[in-house]
Amino acid sequence: MNAFQRHGITHLSASSVNLFVAQPALWCASYLLGKRTAVGPAAHRGTAIECGVEAGLFDPDMPLEDCQAKALAKFHSLTRLSADPRIEKEREAIEPTVAIALNELRQYGVPHKPDGERQHKISYMVEGVPVPVWGYLDFEFEQHGIIVDLKSTLRIPSEISAAHARQGAIYAGPGGNWQVRFAYASPKKISVYALENVEQHLRDFVSAAQAIERLLELSDDGEKLTRCLAPDLTSFYWGDASARALAHEIWGPSPDSAPPAVTAAVNE
Repeated sequence: MNAFQRHGITHLSASSVNLFVAQPALWCASYLLGKRTAVGPAAHRGTAIECGVEAGLFDPDMPLEDCQAKALAKFHSLTRLSADPRIEKEREAIEPTVAIALNELRQYGVPHKPDGERQHKISYMVEGVPVPVWGYLDFEFEQHGIIVDLKSTLRIPSEISAAHARQGAIYAGPGGNWQVRFAYASPKKISVYALENVEQHLRDFVSAAQAIERLLELSDDGEKLTRCLAPDLTSFYWGDASARALAHEIWGPSPDSAPPAVTAAVNE
């Protein structure tokens, strides 16, 4: 058994590897100790917007208002039991973002549905990584050879982030046969960027995956490995109350345990 398998890790994904790069302590808590934290309203906003945009792309005759209603209903279902004060701000962004994203992406046509499923799962071996790599494609426009990944944000970035570039390199598939585009949509505008230098970003992914493997090779004791790292509680990754409670549980109380000033980040 390789180091991943000894720790019960059967596959990797871009989100897993990106979490390790950004917050290795949280990665260990999540994947070695099985302690997952709740996501905040910004993530739920992204899920809701994707729901509305997906409905409008696969049914090009669906009225915009119906797509927006689906998005709002999804957001409500995800947040109805939460008292997070950020919910209202995130809800306000949903309808205009759905409208802007659909106006742009409906130009691509109707996405392909492999095996009848709207979201396409990919799984394949990447050289240098001993376990399969999984991914889920948002919108696969087979007629154009383009994969579009929708990112909901309140602020449009000027370029594809390093984390998203690693994600896109996985989505491009073996040999990079598909062009991957990231559509960053906000309530005011949308910017679509095509991923370049796919091979380099794939090498970056492999390098990060191998760093995880080297860590796991040090011990079969997941708790010991987790305690070798310390959480950065100033990061938005630890902004949710459940995440801070988890940090307290594993590493004990910290003077930095107060919630950071969280701004809405691009949803993964």
